[in-house]
Amino acid sequence: MKIGLQLFTCRKQAQKDLYGTLRKLSALGIKYIEAARINFDDADISAFKKAKEEFGIEVVSAQIKPHVLADEFDKCLKFLKETECTTAIISVLPTECIIGSDEKLVEFCKWASELAKKYKEHGIQLCYHHHDFEFIRSGAGTRFDIIVENMSEDMNFVIDTYWTTKAGINVEKLLNRLSGRVRGVHLRDYALYRKFIGRNPSNYALGDGVIDFNWIIEAAKVNGVDYGAIEQNTKHPFSEIAKSVDHIKKIGYEEDLQ
Repeated sequence: MKIGLQLFTCRKQAQKDLYGTLRKLSALGIKYIEAARINFDDADISAFKKAKEEFGIEVVSAQIKPHVLADEFDKCLKFLKETECTTAIISVLPTECIIGSDEKLVEFCKWASELAKKYKEHGIQLCYHHHDFEFIRSGAGTRFDIIVENMSEDMNFVIDTYWTTKAGINVEKLLNRLSGRVRGVHLRDYALYRKFIGRNPSNYALGDGVIDFNWIIEAAKVNGVDYGAIEQNTKHPFSEIAKSVDHIKKIGYEEDLQ
């Protein structure tokens, strides 16, 4: 399984200087990139091509907003083809589905399934990336159950270790349930921090939280996952990425970074 980085982690830097950011990531030991929060335009294509030629950066996936995947299909397809990326990801549910009825969610699943079929015709696997709100109870199950049941087999999934842990979901069981349909896993650590008299959840560099990434990576491999992407929402992305890379090496997966 390839292990790399979700570009959301250093989105501000990438938006200002994508090539320069990729060069810094390469120096930190990152080779595989899940593209996100960029324009997906010709300039971005050129930056990735140059980074691949000069220091071997590979785009393993691209996380894009659903309306962009649909309304700017040709632009997205050009980015995917020219960067040799075969996985595109729906980044988040539309707001009307987050706050709307289960029926609205089913409608979205049908729409997304048709979009997945369209991308599949061009050799691109479309995936759905969840947050924690999909695991809210609905009827006898959760809204995520509705998504799984109503997405066609053309749609795969990207599992996020932070959001699943925050929602109280066992990542290994989820990977087993969706075995063969999970293309990637976002590797984000989780812990609670003290705020006044309460405790709030947040994400951390790998190894600084409570998640055991050894068994998650093993479960991902057993269930046919292609890649893992380190991800963190942090004000200090490069130092935190370095810590996460060191943790991956420490637990025995240095070869997956290469």
